[in-house]
Amino acid sequence: MDSALEKKEELKQMEYADALSIHEKASLDSREDIEDSPILEVRATVPPTDNPSLPTRTFRAWFLGIFFTVVLAFVNQFFWFRDNPLTIRVMVAQLLAYPLGTLMARILPTRTFSLFGQKFSLNPGPFNIKEHVLITIMANTGATTFAAIDIIVIQELYYHDSWGFGGGLLLVISTQFVGYGFAGALRRFLVRPAAMVWPVNLVNASLFHTFHRRNPANGALRISDSGDEGTSWKISRNMFFFLVSAASFAYYWLPGYIMPLLTSISWICWINRDSLLLNQLGSGLKGIGYLSFTLDWSSMAAWLPSPLAVPFWAQANMVAGFMFFVWFLAPLMYYTNSYDGKLFPIYNTKTYDQNGQPYDLTRVLVNNTLNEEMYDAYSPVRITSFFATMYGQGLCALGAIVSHALLYHGKDIWSRVRSAKQRDEDIHARLMDHYPECPDWWYAATFIIALALSILTVELYPSSDMTWWHVIVAMVLAAIWTLPIGILTAITSQAPSISMISEWVFGVISPGRPIGNMIFKTYGFITVQQAILFTQDLKLGHYMKIPPRDMFIFQMVGTLIAALVSMGTTNYLMRSIENICTEAAYPFTCPSASLFGASSIVWGVIGPLKFLSPSSMYYPIVWFFFIGFVLPVPFFLLARKYPNSWVKDVNMAAFMLGGGPFPPAGPSIFMTWGIIGFIFNFVIKRRHFGWWSKYNYVMSAALDAGVAVSALVIFFALQNNNIQMPVWWGNNPSSIDQCPRTGENWYGHDTYAEMAASS
Repeated sequence: MDSALEKKEELKQMEYADALSIHEKASLDSREDIEDSPILEVRATVPPTDNPSLPTRTFRAWFLGIFFTVVLAFVNQFFWFRDNPLTIRVMVAQLLAYPLGTLMARILPTRTFSLFGQKFSLNPGPFNIKEHVLITIMANTGATTFAAIDIIVIQELYYHDSWGFGGGLLLVISTQFVGYGFAGALRRFLVRPAAMVWPVNLVNASLFHTFHRRNPANGALRISDSGDEGTSWKISRNMFFFLVSAASFAYYWLPGYIMPLLTSISWICWINRDSLLLNQLGSGLKGIGYLSFTLDWSSMAAWLPSPLAVPFWAQANMVAGFMFFVWFLAPLMYYTNSYDGKLFPIYNTKTYDQNGQPYDLTRVLVNNTLNEEMYDAYSPVRITSFFATMYGQGLCALGAIVSHALLYHGKDIWSRVRSAKQRDEDIHARLMDHYPECPDWWYAATFIIALALSILTVELYPSSDMTWWHVIVAMVLAAIWTLPIGILTAITSQAPSISMISEWVFGVISPGRPIGNMIFKTYGFITVQQAILFTQDLKLGHYMKIPPRDMFIFQMVGTLIAALVSMGTTNYLMRSIENICTEAAYPFTCPSASLFGASSIVWGVIGPLKFLSPSSMYYPIVWFFFIGFVLPVPFFLLARKYPNSWVKDVNMAAFMLGGGPFPPAGPSIFMTWGIIGFIFNFVIKRRHFGWWSKYNYVMSAALDAGVAVSALVIFFALQNNNIQMPVWWGNNPSSIDQCPRTGENWYGHDTYAEMAASS
């Protein structure tokens, strides 16, 4: 029986190989002569070929896509509420889809069925790379929690207001689908141009081709498996992937369970653990993190794109920005007592009153609206000087992004406004022209329907503190920022946030409304975020030659399913777990809610008119935007005058992103991230290009895969069953990096801990 199945599979493979286009066969026989991408990293990862005969919208693709979307949406939303949140990345679905798809190709019947006049087969041939891509893209819609659900939870926890399942679902669906409309408009600017690389997609593309290399119908990379071209290593990509992922799986047991200390090697603290100064300067988790580093791949992957995927010039700019904002400016502000910084710990996202005590919302709110008299009698809100500095950094980054987009990409943007297709497009764009383009009206209709649902949502629920025109303002804000942020993300894989701008705008036009502020932020900031994520998936489909209409359908269906599952999971947990999101409901303590809640207090309750007024100590933050806008100009002019000098590699927009994930990310991740990038994307890429082009992106995917599987095993086999590692020097839950005093202010008080102890 097995031999018959194997013979059947071989015949299928031969049929698909015969279906290759003449252009692709030429690429397999004479790789040197075919046209390829002008981008070196793309040439090393994505073959300049296509086989249009491969089936895409198959039963296997639909079944596995929906299955993984449901599983990821449920699991990730469920664990969002837990004290130790676990995010199962889409990489897990990408890994599991291959053996499951191959199994289905072996066991499903090949006969043809008819439904509503349409003929189809459950098994149209070998499981192919395009099915695999569509499954992964659909699953990706459920791989991250919906930001609108954060609002639903905070709304109920902080402000005791609930819209029920229907209202919450309306909010989730409307915020997600608005992003599709913007993604459709961005295609000509961020998908078709070769210069818009989207480096993270190269890791995924490398993994897809590693899995499907043995099927000749799927195409072939320019570097052969034998390793003869450019490197002496003979090991195949598949075996290399297996060995690295196995090593990553085994190693992650150390930082993930046995020795969490490896998450941040904060060795300066260890000189004198009782020294408050050394704790503040040395902690790589809750301090400045001088010379700290991490030996945990997952801690970097949680906050930054893979260091193996981001071009070195971008990494160098970001590392320089990190050193300036985190290692220089933040401690300078703290130790000069700017913003009364010494009243608070050096590094957190909590809110305080003017005496350094935790901010008490009950003393300023009446019916979830700021009471001016109570506010004047109590205290203005205070935040740590580090948090305030990073607000300034965020504004600086946004200013630099606008200026950079206009200076460096203005001409290309204008030419693509006039025409989506350009004469100088690369081979991948021309190969995609073989497929019918997704009509613009599909995206326009999606946007109009989602906009109507958004307006309906805020009008149906008056406690939203928003009206229809607030939604329009949020859409205009998103439209302004999506393209410049998309350009920077496409070349660096790091996306800045307009969260603060969104909160600021609503705080000016409708102050003192925290719930409205959160919802407005979602329609402004999250719309941009979702548009960028959807566009990134469109670029992956572009690299993998997925028909655009199939991409649209799978993304839309996946998003709707993920929204239903996530909302259902949230509704169940909120109704079934008593005292959820408090210590009394441990482990369901909702740690991710704290940053969102703090922002709602600063920008929603207090508002920018008070927080950033000319009389406020935080007023200088306003000027960071204008500083960021001006800074790219001199470097642009110098690069034009000296086009062959190092100045051409200075990118102030990328520089500003160096402080992006801080807080809440730990500073220890950045040095390790930069060193890995320097070794692989500078030294090895220059000296051993053959090895780099063959293994670099495969290694990145393998490290992610090993960590993802290991984290699942550790959680479900041990932590979920309350089997904890015994406490020892390398596993101290009260101070993971052995810097025990980072929660204290300059005067030795941890007011949040003291309040918790007294209660």
